[in-house]
Amino acid sequence: MSRTKNGMLWLILVGLLGLGIVLNVLGGPKWYSLSQLWQPSSQLIHDVIWTMRIPRMLASVFVGILLAMSGALLQTISRNPLADPSILGINAGANLALIIGGVTGIALSIANTVWLALLGAGCAFLIVIFLSMSKNGLDPLRLILGGTIFSGFVSCISFAVSMITNTTQQFKNLLVGGFSGVNYQQVLLLAIVTVIVLAGVTAFRTGFTLLAMDEKTVEGLGISVRTLWLFAAIFVILAAGASVAVGGNIGFVGLGIPQLINVLHPGSFKQNIGLTAVAGGTFMVFADLFAKTAVAGIELPLAGLSALIGGCLLFAIVAFGRQVARS
Repeated sequence: MSRTKNGMLWLILVGLLGLGIVLNVLGGPKWYSLSQLWQPSSQLIHDVIWTMRIPRMLASVFVGILLAMSGALLQTISRNPLADPSILGINAGANLALIIGGVTGIALSIANTVWLALLGAGCAFLIVIFLSMSKNGLDPLRLILGGTIFSGFVSCISFAVSMITNTTQQFKNLLVGGFSGVNYQQVLLLAIVTVIVLAGVTAFRTGFTLLAMDEKTVEGLGISVRTLWLFAAIFVILAAGASVAVGGNIGFVGLGIPQLINVLHPGSFKQNIGLTAVAGGTFMVFADLFAKTAVAGIELPLAGLSALIGGCLLFAIVAFGRQVARS
């Protein structure tokens, strides 16, 4: 793709992100005019916009960025185009840890949700990697099969625990996904994690790109494959854990967005990671807008909604005969 077309894609995605940000803040059970952003007609409108809708919008953007980047990173290092934190059970592991922590009496403060989600995501990641190992190393097919089975198993446990303890309503956001009730402390957490993951992925982008092609090449250049895998695991766990801690078990963003970018702009991980991040934020901010405005008086479950949209997106890619790129 020429630089002109690449620049045009960047312009379109950034423009859509900006549009989505504005519409997400203005939209909801009641729509507000653009002028209400800087001249609210009442204190109530000011509070709704600045204490409810803006934190929610920021959280949706950050979660979209984190999930899209973690998906692209997983697909690259595993050489499997279907790898995704939700499919591999990483999100489900973080979700289960938060629910178990809540029912056992741990106060789900910001600090506690962070370490519980990271612990659950880390344990899930290690289990899935263990299940996918063969004599010849990581088996991409076993990764997907093992991860899918493990994800379903853990998700069933999460629902069972919440039903048995009669806490389904308490953990509604965790189970079905959503950003209602998000505050600025949670946004700050997501912002910090996003900066860490973006900086880390940018620093190791060349190594991750080489890892997608050939481990021997990476070793020949004096780069440790184990080091790359270690940092990749840290970034994926951080991204998935923080996303689940704030937005619940949202899936298919990490699967569909990297594939869409690879269709629109075929290229390596290094070339597409920026576009993937922006597209992830754009997708999630519009998905959240749809979730809270599509049906009057009802907020749609964001996990199901993102899976539906993501599934239709992947179906369209396959149906129109476009090759799904690996990296």
